[in-house]
Amino acid sequence: MTVVLALVVLATVVTLLAPVVLSRGVWWVHRPRLALRSWLAALTVAAGSLLSSVVTAAVIVVTHAHVDGVGAPVAGLFAWCGLGVAGGVGALLAANAEPISAAKQRSDVAVTILVARATVRTERIGGQEVAYVATAEPIACSTADGRVLIATGVEAAMPRACVRAVIEHERAHVLGRHDLIRRVAALNAAAFPRLRTAREFRRTVALLIELVADDAAARVCGPATVCNALALMDRIDPDPGLHLRAARLAGVRVATWPHRRRLVPVLPSR
Repeated sequence: MTVVLALVVLATVVTLLAPVVLSRGVWWVHRPRLALRSWLAALTVAAGSLLSSVVTAAVIVVTHAHVDGVGAPVAGLFAWCGLGVAGGVGALLAANAEPISAAKQRSDVAVTILVARATVRTERIGGQEVAYVATAEPIACSTADGRVLIATGVEAAMPRACVRAVIEHERAHVLGRHDLIRRVAALNAAAFPRLRTAREFRRTVALLIELVADDAAARVCGPATVCNALALMDRIDPDPGLHLRAARLAGVRVATWPHRRRLVPVLPSR
């Protein structure tokens, strides 16, 4: 039972301290890759510890079922409670993850149709296919199959260097498998739909992913070029987030970054 209790304590400590440590100050704005990895590591450690505690308790029940004492019954009670909680979480995932998957499938189908009908030309940059599509929508995104889509209207609205910065930003999403990270955050929120901190974690991950991609593009094209590209995208498709990201790369001190002090990537202890 000592191992079980240690795993539960570890999960609780990580769950309680990770939001305090990782959300303190604005260091994560300047080091988004480290912040993103830290959040995902905290999620992995906390969830893994809880799961391991249940498995360990079940092993104790099976291997010490014939032994008298308090340890085995307590472990059995913990194991059954843990399985009950896991079953409840699984039911929530089954109920809430299906709409997420369906929406993603519809989006992928729409993108496939758009590429098939509206692509005017393609090129390859760093191993990724870049498709330029004739559409009035301000599209600049990456697809599930690793392609980058750029609307011809976006291309016409900015210099070629800024277009390359946009492409490098989207390539960073592909190379970093950011779509998978978004799904993990979405599943975390789906598992605990009424938990405000789970929703905030999902939003924070989405922000960190964009900052990581901005930095990756800046390493290839330069911060000034990426800053200009973000400013031009803000003109094409107004978004306060684009302005903040451009100000960050320009080195302007921004006091309006969302500051989250209570982000919990896993089920809290209470």
